Amino acid sequence: MGRHDFDVDLQSLATAAKGIAETAQLIKDKDVADLIPSRLAVGDDTLWEALDEFQDRWERGTKHMVEDAQEAGGRLGKIAMNYIEYERDAAALMKALSAQFAALRLPQLP
Repeated sequence: MGRHDFDVDLQSLATAAKGIAETAQLIKDKDVADLIPSRLAVGDDTLWEALDEFQDRWERGTKHMVEDAQEAGGRLGKIAMNYIEYERDAAALMKALSAQFAALRLPQLP
């Protein structure tokens, strides 16, 4: 029969959550408009309209991607905190149980 142990790398979870948050912030700090040439630089109204429409879609997509990434990062952080709390609570219970076992008096065998 297989074992049902599990192991969680809390440091990796925390690092992933932090990395996602930092990356999402970098993307939020950059404006798509900064990456698109100005209307004057394009010089053609038809091309500018296409770029302007693309910029709108790009901004919406980026906004949704950042929101999803922030949600994922937040959930990873919460998962890490849940495991930390679980381990802390389990350690406290084991300590109490160990103290109870230590206090037991076993009968002497002949």
